[in-house]
Amino acid sequence: MCIKNKLKFVVPLFLICSLFTYCQNHKTEKNDFIKSFFEDVFINDKPLKVLYEQYIYKNSKTDKSKDEKIKIFNEHILYLKSEKEYLVKKNAIFQVENYDKSSISDLLPFNKSTTKNIYVVTIKNEVISYVLLNKGKVVSFNYVRKGSEGPAYFINNF
Repeated sequence: MCIKNKLKFVVPLFLICSLFTYCQNHKTEKNDFIKSFFEDVFINDKPLKVLYEQYIYKNSKTDKSKDEKIKIFNEHILYLKSEKEYLVKKNAIFQVENYDKSSISDLLPFNKSTTKNIYVVTIKNEVISYVLLNKGKVVSFNYVRKGSEGPAYFINNF
């Protein structure tokens, strides 16, 4: 009888701990994935086709060909590098947090329904970029904002 009572306590505890560990690893995987993306763009200077294949979410619902998507992606990467030229070939230490759990207080506002999939990339508590993920891949790292009061919106072209 004593073993039965212990099992009633131990099994649920084990399941809760397993779930917690899985969630922590899943969160860390996404953060590390985005961090690797920025390191490969700015520090490692990986070829654009490799970046596209390794990191980008391929939306099959668009009417663009793969070549068009890669061309657009290349333009976005070149723009990102030109905007953040001071990071190219530097040993910057990128930090990544989920938007909803970010420690940064002055974040751009985004639509609340998408914030769970947005990640904030910082260096020394300065926001470098925002990244939108879908199924563990980068959907967009480019965004626009109309005016100074409204929310920002991601541009998804690839």
